[in-house]
Amino acid sequence: MLQNINTAIDSFQSVKTTFVDTFVSNEQLKEPLHTFIEAQTKYAKSVASSAADFFETVKASATAFDAKSAFAKTK
Repeated sequence: MLQNINTAIDSFQSVKTTFVDTFVSNEQLKEPLHTFIEAQTKYAKSVASSAADFFETVKASATAFDAKSAFAKTK
């Protein structure tokens, strides 16, 4: 799942990079824009990884939960 998300992130960021390469002719302006796009990529992948880890933990907890024993009446 995370691989698909990373592929989508890379696709969006590739479009941004191509846009900058196509329409920005000033080399001094291109460099910081590429740096910014790379920072966005790292941030988005970090958020995606954290979210995937969170949901995997929730899934593991939900599947391990035993409702019968948790809600059983004690004597």
